[in-house]
Amino acid sequence: MERVVNEEKRKKFVEFAGKRVNNVLHDIQILEPMARSNSYDFTRKDVDDMFNAMQETLNEAKEEFNKKFDEKARAEKKVFSFSSDIVSEEVSNNNSDVEQDPTPEMTTNNFDNNDVSFE
Repeated sequence: MERVVNEEKRKKFVEFAGKRVNNVLHDIQILEPMARSNSYDFTRKDVDDMFNAMQETLNEAKEEFNKKFDEKARAEKKVFSFSSDIVSEEVSNNNSDVEQDPTPEMTTNNFDNNDVSFE
């Protein structure tokens, strides 16, 4: 199930992100002539260090964006029912919208998998 996007906020995102990504692409592209120039000398380690730093920063930025999608996954819980297999159920931040089962320990898994360490 795909999340609903606020079109006004998305329009602003597209505008600003587009400009910023183009600036980043430009800055990367102006590195290329340095590789072909006789004015510079560098080692393979220099190149690896430079690109590893850029890749690490890209990975961190992407992780920040992906957190928005991970929040949705955390908002889902597994629910057991004898009439069907285990299913995911979306949990609202406002629990007043969810009808409370009088015996939740019998029907839901109250075990948080994030608390388990398999070391």
